[in-house]
Order: sequence, then structure tokens, then C-alpha cells
Amino acid sequence: MSTDTETAPAPAARVTLPDRLDSAAVDVLKGLIEQAEAQNADLDASEVTYVGGLCLQVLLANGRPLTAPSEKVREAFALFGVSEFLSEPTPSSSELSA
Repeated sequence: MSTDTETAPAPAARVTLPDRLDSAAVDVLKGLIEQAEAQNADLDASEVTYVGGLCLQVLLANGRPLTAPSEKVREAFALFGVSEFLSEPTPSSSELSA
């Protein structure tokens, strides 16, 4: 029996990452990841302008999906050779050097 009160699924929750993910932001990043895990949320990387190696390692180790990775996030993943961990296509190395 179907009812008219069926609801659409709730939009996926997102936790927004800071614009700069350098070594000074590691503790903040860990806290945001814990928050995302508690809420079963994706990490919104759309505003990230810099990703350092340590924060990249933390992101890879946790495995939470990144939503709308910025161009800088895609570049960082490509430069570190881990583009396959992004759900969206990453520019080729020839596109990065153009």
C-alpha cells in the first residue's frame, strides 16, 4: 500500500574543508574528518586552494569521499600520483603544465 507521505531521500551531508590544507591544518582536518564520519558525510573540497603532503596523506588514509574537489585538489592528487583516489577525472600531466 503506497502513501502520499513518502519522502525523498535527504541530501547527502557535507563537511566543508578549509581553503588551505597545510601542516598547520592537520589537527583541524582530523577533526573535520571525525565530524564527517559521525554524520556519514562527504568532505566538500570545493574551496581548497592548497593541499600539502601531510594533509593529502590524512585524506587518503581516511578514505572519505571528496565532494567537488577544486582544481588545486585535483592537481595535488595528480602531482602525488594518486589521482585514482578521486572520484572525478583528473587532468593529465600535459594539461597541468599548460
